Amino acid sequence: MVKKINLIVATLYSIILAIVEAILNWGDWQYAPLWIVDYLIVIILLSAVFVFKKNIQRLMLLLGWAFSAGVMYMVLFINLEPTPTTIASPNIEGKLPLVGLALMVSIVGTVLTIIDSKNN
Repeated sequence: MVKKINLIVATLYSIILAIVEAILNWGDWQYAPLWIVDYLIVIILLSAVFVFKKNIQRLMLLLGWAFSAGVMYMVLFINLEPTPTTIASPNIEGKLPLVGLALMVSIVGTVLTIIDSKNN
């Protein structure tokens, strides 16, 4: 049951992340590393769901979720820093709740993967 929930969450999260990233950057694909990592997360999680099976699947899920948590943590706290930086995006106040939600989903996905590994 935990594995099914994890796979469903990984699929939905990946699809939503890809769509939101395309919407946010449409017409303004500036600094590439900031959006390439999001698509890398999508590729890792979707390949974990649809390509890999058994132990490799759990490892890929853990890799994808941990990488996503790290990226979202970085984005959240770079934009919360009181001194403005050159990589802080405009209109970040509207995006911060979404980044926080993505961070929470990534942490939950990591925990679900660990629980699934302990059960098997």
